[in-house]
Amino acid sequence: MKIVIVSDTHGDTYALQQVLLREQKVDLFLHAGDVVAPKEAISPFAAVRGNCDGYYRQDYPVSYEYMTPLGKLHMEHIHTVLEAKIPELKDNGVKIVIHGHTHVRREEVINGVYVFCPGSLTYPRDNDVGTYLVLEVTEDGVKATFKEIE
Repeated sequence: MKIVIVSDTHGDTYALQQVLLREQKVDLFLHAGDVVAPKEAISPFAAVRGNCDGYYRQDYPVSYEYMTPLGKLHMEHIHTVLEAKIPELKDNGVKIVIHGHTHVRREEVINGVYVFCPGSLTYPRDNDVGTYLVLEVTEDGVKATFKEIE
């Protein structure tokens, strides 16, 4: 299963379109919050509510879950909230956790759960170029590839 994940685009729908043009044969497109645009403007991305989503908050859920070949994927915007919930999420079958907010790429395993942040597509704090994440998920694990976009 191929999943493309972006975060913290802060209204830049052009950057989202660039990702859509670059990535083919994708099973799921995800946005980890701070979209700052209506749902219609980011289709086909499924998004969660970020702290900067203001007016659009009613359009996005706080969390999103999806069943992958490995197990459940759980996504929320704020990383500190998620980190505290990892034991509970793991008990509920979550194998992959996605967050945004930091604008910094992240890839680690905490208590047997894969934890990722794609960085920021438009306002990176760990790079001069925006990044997004491509996950290849199988029953055996996850392969993560961070990609840059200009």
